[in-house]
Amino acid sequence: MVFYETVPMRWLILFMIPVLLFGPAVPANAEEAAPYDFQSECSAQEETETQTDLFSIADEYIDMDAIQSQLSESTDSDQFSFSQTIRHLLSGQIPFEPDRLLQYVGELFLGELRQQKNIVLQILVIVLSCAVFSNFIHIFKSSQIAEIGFYMIYFLVCTMLLHSFVDMSMIGQQACNAMYDFMKVLLPSYLVTVVLCAGSISAVGFYEITVLGISLMQGVLLKLILPAIHFYMIVLLLNQIGKEDYFSQLSSLIETMISWSVKTILGVVLGLQAVQCLIAPAVDSMKNSGLHRLAKAIPGVGSMLDSALETVAGSALIIKNAVGIAGILALSFICLLPIAKLAACMLLFKLLCALIQPISEKRMVAGIESLSKSIGLILRVLVASLAIFVISLAMITASITGG
Repeated sequence: MVFYETVPMRWLILFMIPVLLFGPAVPANAEEAAPYDFQSECSAQEETETQTDLFSIADEYIDMDAIQSQLSESTDSDQFSFSQTIRHLLSGQIPFEPDRLLQYVGELFLGELRQQKNIVLQILVIVLSCAVFSNFIHIFKSSQIAEIGFYMIYFLVCTMLLHSFVDMSMIGQQACNAMYDFMKVLLPSYLVTVVLCAGSISAVGFYEITVLGISLMQGVLLKLILPAIHFYMIVLLLNQIGKEDYFSQLSSLIETMISWSVKTILGVVLGLQAVQCLIAPAVDSMKNSGLHRLAKAIPGVGSMLDSALETVAGSALIIKNAVGIAGILALSFICLLPIAKLAACMLLFKLLCALIQPISEKRMVAGIESLSKSIGLILRVLVASLAIFVISLAMITASITGG
C-alpha cells in the first residue's frame, strides 16, 4: 500500500522538473517583469533633467527677454520665440517644421504679389493706352503730338515707379537696421558662451570683427550704397527721355561700383573672420590645455577638478552652439519678409516688361525695367548684409569646439 502511494508522487516530481526548468517565467512583481522599461524611464528622466539644467544655465547667462523684445520689434510679430528655439535645439529637435516653413514663405511671396498687383495693372493699362494713342497719332503723321503724348505717359509711369521704388528702398533699409539692432543685443550674450566654452581671445576677436562688419554696413551700405542705388534709378529713368542713349555708360559705372563695394565688404569681413577662426580658437585651446594639466597636477582633488572643468566646458559648448544656431534662424526670420517682398516686386515688374515689350515703345519698357534692376541691387545689399552675420555666426560656432 505504501509503494502504491509513493509512485504517483515520483511521477509528479518528474513532471514538474521540466516545467520549472523550461516553462515560461512568471514574474513575481512588476519591477522584475519589466526592468528594461524602468531603466529607459530613468534614462529619459535624467535626459529631461539635463536638458532643463542646460536651459536654466542658458537663461541665467543670456538675456532672452531683451533678445525676444528686439526680435518682436524688428519683425512686428511674435511668431518666432528665441527661448523656445534654444529649448528645442538643446533637446535635439528641429525648431521648425519644414512643411510649415515652405507654406509660410509661399504665403508671403503670394501676398506681396497681390499687394503689387494693383500698381502693375495700372501701369499696364496706361502703357496699353499709350500704345493705342501712338498708333492713332501716326495715322495723322504728327510726330510732335506723339512725342508730347509719350512724355506725358512716361512721366506718369515714372511717378508710379518712383513711388514703388521708395517703398522697396524703405523695406530694405528697415531690414538692415533691424539686423544691426538684433546683433547688438545678441552679441554680448553670445560672447559670454564663447568665453565659457573657449576663452577670451576667441570672444574678443569675434566681437571686434562683428563690430567692424556692423560699422562698415552702417557707414557704407546704408549711407553710400543705398543713396547710390537711388541715383542709379534716376539715371536710368532720365536716359529713356530722349531717343539717344546719353547715360547708359554712367548707369553701368554706378552698377559696377555698387556691385564691387558689396563684394568687397563681404570679402573683407568674412576673410578677417576666417583668419580669426583659424588662430584664436587654437590659442585658447592651448591655454585651456595648460589649465587642465595644472588642475590634474593638484594632489588629491586634481582629477575631480579636471572633470568639473570638462563638464563646464562641454555644457558651455552645447549652449554656445544652440545660441549661435538660434541667432542664425532669428536673422533669417527677420529678413524673410523683406526678401520676399523685394523678390516678388522685382519678378512682377520683369513679367510686366515681358508682356508690354511687343506692343510698347522700347523706351517705356526700359524705364519700367529700371525699377526691376534697382530693386535687384537693393535685394543684393540686403542678402549681403544677412550673409555677413549668418556666415560669421556659423564660422565661430563651427570653429570653437571647446578645449
